Formats: sequence, structure tokens, C-alpha cells
Amino acid sequence: MVEFKALYFASARDAALGKQSEILQVAGKQPVTLAAAVECIKATYPKMEPVLTSAMVALNETYCDQDDMASTEVKDRDTVAIIPPVSGG
Repeated sequence: MVEFKALYFASARDAALGKQSEILQVAGKQPVTLAAAVECIKATYPKMEPVLTSAMVALNETYCDQDDMASTEVKDRDTVAIIPPVSGG
């Protein structure tokens, strides 16, 4: 099992029922990938799925490409951030 910190920004925070961050766990086969961590977030918050279609995902403050998520390993106490596009002025 891997325990990671999830951070939610902008509309991701709304989809996470107003939570800014939380600790989640991924059980099952090792190693745990970033894709599996994101699936854990989607399973916890089904409204997160449309947010993730345009959001960036970062692991320990480093952005990850969608293509690399299946091969990027998440370790205990890592941080996964969901960062949707934002606008402002």
C-alpha cells in the first residue's frame, strides 16, 4: 500500500467537495503508478473526471505528461497535485 498527499486547486477543489488536500491510499500491486493514484482520486470523487480531462498533474512539484503517468512511480508520502487551467487578470 502507498499513502500519498493529494492537493486540489481551483475546480479540482470544488470536485473534491471543497478539500484543499488530503491523504489517500492506493492498495494493490506494487509499484503504484501516478496513473493509479489519479484513478484513486477519481474513485474517491467521481466529479473529478471531467476536471482531469484538462488538468495538469504534478508529482512532487514536477508536472507529468499524460503519456508518462503509467510509468511514473508514486512512493509513500509523495505529493500528487491536480491543477486545472485557470484564468484571471
